[in-house]
Amino acid sequence: MYYLHKRCAELELTPHLNHPFHPQHLLTLLPKSAYHCTWKCDFCQRSSSGFVYHCGPCNFNLHINCALLQSSIAPNFPTSLHQHPLFFSQDHNDEVNRDCSGCMKPLFGPIYYCSDCYPSDKCFFILHKQCAEVPLEINHPYDRRKHPLTLLPKRPTHLHNCSCYLCKIKWEGFVYSCSFCKIELPLDDFFSPQTITTANHEHPWTLLSRQRSFVCDFCGTTGDCSHYICAICDLLVHKNCISLPRNILITRHHHVVSHSYSLQQQDELCRICYEEVDTRYGSYHCSASGCNYIAHVHCATNKAVWDGKSIPEDYDERSMEALDESINWITDVVEEMSFGEITVTVEIKHAYHDHNLRLTFSGEMNDDGQCDGCMRTVSTPFYSCEQCKFFLHKECAELPRNKRHPFHKHLLTLTKSNTNFYASCSACGRLHHGFSYKCNDGDCRQFFECDIRCILLSDTLEHPSHEHSLFLVHNFSANCNACRRKSDPWNMAYRCTKRCDFTLDLECATLPLTARYKHDRHPLTLTCFDDFDPSQHYCDLCEYERDPNDWFYYCAECDNTLHSGCAFGDLPFLKIGSNLDKSFFGKHPHPFTIVKTIWDCPPCKICGEVCNRITYSKNPNNSI
Repeated sequence: MYYLHKRCAELELTPHLNHPFHPQHLLTLLPKSAYHCTWKCDFCQRSSSGFVYHCGPCNFNLHINCALLQSSIAPNFPTSLHQHPLFFSQDHNDEVNRDCSGCMKPLFGPIYYCSDCYPSDKCFFILHKQCAEVPLEINHPYDRRKHPLTLLPKRPTHLHNCSCYLCKIKWEGFVYSCSFCKIELPLDDFFSPQTITTANHEHPWTLLSRQRSFVCDFCGTTGDCSHYICAICDLLVHKNCISLPRNILITRHHHVVSHSYSLQQQDELCRICYEEVDTRYGSYHCSASGCNYIAHVHCATNKAVWDGKSIPEDYDERSMEALDESINWITDVVEEMSFGEITVTVEIKHAYHDHNLRLTFSGEMNDDGQCDGCMRTVSTPFYSCEQCKFFLHKECAELPRNKRHPFHKHLLTLTKSNTNFYASCSACGRLHHGFSYKCNDGDCRQFFECDIRCILLSDTLEHPSHEHSLFLVHNFSANCNACRRKSDPWNMAYRCTKRCDFTLDLECATLPLTARYKHDRHPLTLTCFDDFDPSQHYCDLCEYERDPNDWFYYCAECDNTLHSGCAFGDLPFLKIGSNLDKSFFGKHPHPFTIVKTIWDCPPCKICGEVCNRITYSKNPNNSI
């Protein structure tokens, strides 16, 4: 079936387009992306699977709505704030789902934007109209010496251990600055009104137009910029903290948490960052009976943890809980068996397979059998199809349709990948087939897809490699203790709750604790410390030297040692026997098949090395 909105059908779309967002090349109109079922617009960052204006050489994509935005060149914008000319758009129809580069708040209304920055610098420069038209110099009561404050496109560099308010909140937008008096005023403070009245507090808040150090009663952090006072309650707060929502739902806890600016209890550890919460000041806590969950305000309202939506005062806790009690994709129970008082479902219909699936409780399994949900080797109990080679672990068949998870702030939906394509897990980066949880929130700026191995993790981790518990951190860059690779700054990792210098990236955190080796009758154990003789630092499979600092798999009885990569291969979670679209390797005219290598497998056509475990082939007899 093929559907179009009436307005989409009536749009006058040219097959080719010169566009200021991508002036280097002509954009071509396509009914869908040339490479993926879903794609992301490079201007508004929303995901889509519909019409796209596409540049092949740059893999640049534009929604048709973004491509048709009416804009004009903005004259006389100060070059001290931005080096490129800006375009002005009176109405972007809420297509641009980004923050203003000046005040760091979500965009709305008329905007100014730069069409040169993304192609050249891979960054975006977009401003609210009011932020683009602020004066370059102001006089402000903060500076008692009456110096003018100068508008800067970014705040001056501070020492790495600076504890000022702007460093604590990691401010990145425009600031008014006086270098003589060491005063910096963000645009948000420049727009501050003299009084603020909110429903969250019974008295009005009054602006104090003096810069002085204080501790915010609502969040517990220091500040030295615009702050507001409630003289009746004797409270000093940051401007942004005035609008803190009373009740929110975060990814790290299954109950609603509520804001309070004073708790009559001893200090506790924040359950997000595992540092102490000073309960004399504001925090988010759980008021459910018997639950002592507590978190810093800045931890609970972090964009990676909270979706920005508040929960109304008259919410029903039971209805909030019900959001997590979603049903699975088992569409029909065909047969059940009773064992005493226990009833077991032995035959089912599942939404992601055409035939009935029957339960196997026990028995020997062939190593080639893969669960079509998690792509791991099949183990009992599992469901299988008697007509084709389709297997599902019982726990994979019963996975919920929708799930909240600490890795992502929006609700995730269980989907199944097309085996002609592959997916990349947003958590660990591995390529995979099978089931995954995806974010389908239309306002989400992040394309998020998580495989089943990672979705089984939580926000804390007990791992045999370390004596203390580990906790999940977002946007954290450090060297992993297992593989010693440095993660990208936007990635997730696990850190030690006791602040030991120990970090695990998600790929290493999901390594199985045991592995099988065809020349060993015992399972090999994941080993984190190597005190072997240096002459033994070799992998028994690939026969290359092994770095003693990297984790490996070892059988003490047979003295077999494998690299972690050799134990499972480079592509352990792609479906053996599936065909990949020929675009997987851009210069080859035929599709590829995922195969298990054999002892006389020819070397890889790209790297020249003999492949281990799993590889791509034009057909089962020829390596690429």
